[in-house]
Formats: sequence, C-alpha cells, structure tokens
Amino acid sequence: MGSQAHAPAPPRQTGLAWTSSSRAGVLGSVPVWVPLTIVLAGAAWVWRTAENEARSSTGAWVDLTRSALFTESPGALPQWSETLRRKLAEAGQVWADDPSALEDLCSTVEQLPFVAEVGPARLIRPDGLDIPLRLHEPIACVLWGSKFFPVAMITDGDNVRGVLLPGAADGPHRIGFGEEAYFLPRLAGFDGGGPHAPRVGDELQNGSVLAALDIAHSMHEHLDAKDRVRLGRSLIDATKEDALDGLPGGARLELEAVGDQAYGRLIHFGDAPCEAGPGELPEEYKWKHVREALEKGFNEVDVRFDKAEYK
Repeated sequence: MGSQAHAPAPPRQTGLAWTSSSRAGVLGSVPVWVPLTIVLAGAAWVWRTAENEARSSTGAWVDLTRSALFTESPGALPQWSETLRRKLAEAGQVWADDPSALEDLCSTVEQLPFVAEVGPARLIRPDGLDIPLRLHEPIACVLWGSKFFPVAMITDGDNVRGVLLPGAADGPHRIGFGEEAYFLPRLAGFDGGGPHAPRVGDELQNGSVLAALDIAHSMHEHLDAKDRVRLGRSLIDATKEDALDGLPGGARLELEAVGDQAYGRLIHFGDAPCEAGPGELPEEYKWKHVREALEKGFNEVDVRFDKAEYK
C-alpha cells in the first residue's frame, strides 16, 4: 500500500482514501497509487508520519472523478466501493489547501451509512489526498423482502445497538477469502414492513433482533473463521423467551439441512450475553461446546449447561 505508518489504535475496521489531481498524467511524477486510490485497511487507524505531514504544506486541485479501490478488510462489501467512488466523483474536484472544502468533503463521506467515522483529509504531494475512514463491520444479516442486508454492531458499553447497512444480496453475505470464507448468520424477527420500517443506515429497534445480533457478535468474538465455515448458513432465533424444556433462554441457532434431515441441525444456545441472568453459563463455555459439537458432528445439541447435551 506504499509507504505508510501504522499507529496503535482501537481494533476497528478502517480505511484510507487517497486521491489525485489531473496532474497525475505525467508518468514518474506521482506515487504508484495515483490516480485516486481508496485503500480500506482493516484493524487500525492509518495515519501519516510527521515527515509526510511536513511535505503537505502546499495545496493542489485534486481530481475526485477517478478512483480505484484496494481492500484488505474482508468485511468491506463491493457495493460500498462503488458507492464511495460515485460520492467522490459527484464532488468533481477539491482544492486541497481549502480547509472548509476538505471538511465538507469529509462530512459528505461520513454520511454514507457504512462509514462510522472519518478522519481529517491530508494532502499527499504532489496532488493526492488521503482520508482515514473507520467502517462499520458486518457481523450478521437480515432478510428484507427477497434480499439480504448486512448488519453491524455498534459498540456502546453494555448496550446492544445495531445498524442496517447497504449491500443487498440474493443470499447471506459471504465474508473472507478462499477456504476461510464464511456466511454471515441471519437474524430472525426482522420486520422490514409497516410505517416504522427501518431504512438503510437506521439503527435496529426490535429487541429479539438485537438479542440475536448480540449472539452473532459473541460468535464473531469466540469462533474463528474455520469454525464459522463449519456452521454454514445459519439463523439466530431469539424470538422465544423460553426453551423447549420450559427454562428461560429460548435462543437457538438453526443450521442448514444435513443429508435427508430437512430440518437441519439445531444448537440450543440460551440467553444472549446481554440478557444473561444469574446461573447462565458464560458465553465462552457455550462456544466451547459448539466447537466440540462441530468436531464430533451432531443433529441437535444443547450448550446451555456445564456438559453439552446431544439429542
């Protein structure tokens, strides 16, 4: 990604937007990533070194109509790349020595529903521009009509918050590359109809959907890509308060069918971490049971207790 410095920062998905002006037509006069390159690099804020900032002392007209996207973050959906390119192209060009113009550009980018936060734009000589981005990370999806839409978790202390993201697909989104590509779990209970139906960019309000999202977040934290691949396509259903045995905690994971068993595999999970009461088995032990069940093979497993129960 060229010369750049990585500073320690919160473990959030990030991006870096690099742009160039029309002067980029002279070969050898600009870095290899010109014209306009938008880099989405995962896991940390990407900031320039003091040397790079020192050389950004003069402005330039930056052409925003030409762009290319390079990404190392598996959660950045292809649709987002095109949306970001179109949004930049609408601005045409910007004078990099005009702070108010750069602030307006950053504000425009930050309004995109998949962008969580935007850092200050900085000139990269001779005529490039970088804009650090922090993106929402899809960890689940919902079925809205006939399309699947990704959902991200918003970190807010002990509160569970989620945002509906753009990126409609005909099936559950697949994240990652090659053999480690896994399906995002679908959240049951989402209602995309009615006068109060959410729109892309809105926060989710349904309590059972948020509980399912919390389980998806817990899955993301405790299962590696290999285990999530083994789960296949899954549905997280937290719409029932009680389990089949009458005890609290009716949330479960429904996996796609195996062989001639059309109902698929079932994982009785119990309460979501955000709803766990006294005596609830800690989530790390539940996922340990799930990993063991995936190793052994199962049709139905209850991971709510100290010892998993196979049925």
